[in-house]
Amino acid sequence: MSTNTRWLGSIFAFSLLILTAQAQAACDELPFDGHSLARCKVWPAFKDQTIAAKSTFTPASDDVNDGGMFDLELSIVNSTNDQTLVTYRKNEAYNSDAIGFEGLVIDTARYKLAPDVRAFGLRSDFGHRSSTMPYSKTDLALYLREGETLRPVLEGLVVSKNTGEWMGDCTGQGTDIRRTVDIGKSSHNGFADLIVTTSTTLMKSIKSGEECGDKTTDLKKIQITLGYDGKQYVIPEELKGY
Repeated sequence: MSTNTRWLGSIFAFSLLILTAQAQAACDELPFDGHSLARCKVWPAFKDQTIAAKSTFTPASDDVNDGGMFDLELSIVNSTNDQTLVTYRKNEAYNSDAIGFEGLVIDTARYKLAPDVRAFGLRSDFGHRSSTMPYSKTDLALYLREGETLRPVLEGLVVSKNTGEWMGDCTGQGTDIRRTVDIGKSSHNGFADLIVTTSTTLMKSIKSGEECGDKTTDLKKIQITLGYDGKQYVIPEELKGY
């Protein structure tokens, strides 16, 4: 091998190392410590782009037990040179009190809203940990990049919720709700409709003598179509909130 060939090979390897380091720098994650977190994920639809999300806590009072709000900072970063391409910020994005905010997951499923329009999602988790009255839910929001701006087109869709009331003697009942989101063939105002399918399972425990019996019942699935009104997808009240 010639000296020039070895030299060019060394330059290529060094350049690849620099690009890898820069991509990792654009994708630093911080575990949720109850007050802040950072998440990031390369966008499979645009492999030169990384989605980054940060959330920080502001207490409602000097007593942190009173709860507070979490701000959201969202950005798309060039995966190779760490350059921020577009940002979005929402103060007091998540309320955290008796039902506490527990984290975020970046969702890069195929949310293709139009032939040349693709959104990505954030799934936000909330919960109340209790052996007798557990509660957890996950909300989905979708975000769209339009040139130099980044904006939400869907906010607050509950895609999972688990509630229940369980007694110490093993009696109790609960409900588990799961929702999927698919892209419809119809459209409104230039964006495809979203088809939301709800699956609900009822759970019940009954004590008979010394035995504890469990029973689950799957309800009929329900489909609802969400249309785009020109700014956001309109969500019925029964698909959002606590």
